[in-house]
Amino acid sequence: MPSKKSFFNRTLFRKNLSRTWPLWGLLSLGGALIPLYFLLELLQYPGMSPRPEDFATGLYTAVTCIAPGFTAGYAILCAMLVWGYLYNPRAVGMFHALPVSRPCLFATNTLSGLAMIVIPYAVTGFLICLLAVCRGFFDLAATVNTVLAVLLLSVVFFGLATLCAMLTGHIFVLPALYLLANFLSPILESLLFNLAQQFLIGISGEAERFNVLSPIVQIYTSFHAHFQQLTPGGEQTAVLHGLWVVALYALAGLVMLALAWLLYQKRHSERAGDVAAFRWLRPVFRYGASLLSGLIVGRIIYELMWQGLFQRGAYADALPMAVCMAVGGLLGYYAASMLLEKSRRVFRGSLPGAAIVCAGAAALCLLIVFDVTGMERRVPTSSEIVRVQLEDRGSVSGPFDAEKYPEQVEKIRALHQNLIDNRDYIRDFQPNWDRDEGRVFSYPVWLTYTLENGTELHRYYDLWVDAGRLDTAGTYENLLAAFCADPVVRKSAVEIPEDADAHYIAVISEYGVGGDAAWREPEGTRKLYAALLQDADAGNIPARNIMEPYSMKGELLWLQIEYRTPSVPWDGSWNYGYKNVEIFPQMTHTVDALLELGYLDEAGLERWKQDLAREQKDMEEAVFG
Repeated sequence: MPSKKSFFNRTLFRKNLSRTWPLWGLLSLGGALIPLYFLLELLQYPGMSPRPEDFATGLYTAVTCIAPGFTAGYAILCAMLVWGYLYNPRAVGMFHALPVSRPCLFATNTLSGLAMIVIPYAVTGFLICLLAVCRGFFDLAATVNTVLAVLLLSVVFFGLATLCAMLTGHIFVLPALYLLANFLSPILESLLFNLAQQFLIGISGEAERFNVLSPIVQIYTSFHAHFQQLTPGGEQTAVLHGLWVVALYALAGLVMLALAWLLYQKRHSERAGDVAAFRWLRPVFRYGASLLSGLIVGRIIYELMWQGLFQRGAYADALPMAVCMAVGGLLGYYAASMLLEKSRRVFRGSLPGAAIVCAGAAALCLLIVFDVTGMERRVPTSSEIVRVQLEDRGSVSGPFDAEKYPEQVEKIRALHQNLIDNRDYIRDFQPNWDRDEGRVFSYPVWLTYTLENGTELHRYYDLWVDAGRLDTAGTYENLLAAFCADPVVRKSAVEIPEDADAHYIAVISEYGVGGDAAWREPEGTRKLYAALLQDADAGNIPARNIMEPYSMKGELLWLQIEYRTPSVPWDGSWNYGYKNVEIFPQMTHTVDALLELGYLDEAGLERWKQDLAREQKDMEEAVFG
């Protein structure tokens, strides 16, 4: 008779579970305490009557907030237990000498690891569902979705942990490799963006384009639960969003398991104890360590040895940065070589590799300095822009919709293009305080574009504004001042979005009542906001003075508007925003409303006007002498 090839060994499966029972057994016991706690709560408060919606909300909150992180951490422990024999020469020799094929070993260990992950969830979930059925608040759909999510998460993270287990022959390298696999993408992207900020103007620190390569980050970003209802005020139902994202990662987890199986077939038992289980991984490990070390250690060396001592200005010097990154990269290169060779004698014959590291550091700096990707020079075209917002020194202008406010959008684009055209001036300018004291001020500007493809483009510029260039056409000071003087822009300083309502307005004042007095008075909130709009329509809102010394500005009388907009599509949630509005005497409608509502009295009004005039005089003397 032909022999049958088995892909599962019951004895090994039982052995795996029996020798690891303290881990999954204690976790199951801890999980069982959760439904026990809820049962005691229900018995202590007989009047409590949970609804199926509450049960669904609890399940969805747990599976989106707790389960991804817990599963990610637990999966690597399970992988270390079931694949631990691969890292001990005697153990791996014994296992591979057994009359069990490698496919059978791989399948049995994989199922063992997945079972170890699922058992605590199964115990906890069964007891919670039993309690819900007995008390009458069980929700079948929520239970099915939660079970599916847990199974998918288990496949995602155990698949990744198993693939990492096949790539190394050292037990302590495995968790480090697994952690790196989960977070390498955002870490590397953040380091590269941070390096670009040292040379290029306008680059913001938001690095989220490649989070899809980081399972744990993307799952926490896309997988969530909230209440959904068709109309405001209707009955709410808990809904799970992003389960399809977890399903896609589970599919990737199956692919990683398949790759791990292929690697296991090719893996040599003699590699037990080696950092890299395959020879082709050795250069990847060396140069990967060099890259991370250059970006981290090299930057630290630059800041300690050059930036504080020799750098002039806010932007880095390319040659010293390249040298420091090369030194950091070489440290990582030789440290990785020592781990791979298990020896400190790694310098002989290493010159070609060291030269590659130094050339890579220089090339990376040059690519960023010359802005090969065009990040620094990027200005969205008019057809790309849906809306744009400008924020300067805490004041928000916009967002301006491209169809409704094309003129304001073009003004922001013109300002943005001017900043790019003058990037060398912005990068190199440093005030001479013996000459520039009182006429040159720091002026931060944030630009936020919403583009047609659904993405956002963020730019941040830390400018020096010079009073001597304010009236010179073509300077960014002149364009900024003209933009701030635009009546539409002045009105936007007090206007909230069209689909929003003023939730409350707080009066921040040194005169009269002030404080949070207006927070809980809807009538006062409506009157104050209506008065602000009247002043805006009458042109009473003054333009922002970009030459105003920020450090001398006192908070004499402000309104803080909290507004809320409904989520689109409506799901029962609100998005909240804030806007601060400084009050001036020419805003007569708002001042009258403050007097009428009692937030300001006549004596306080006179003191405010005197203090404001004194502050304005001090500022003019500081700027114009």
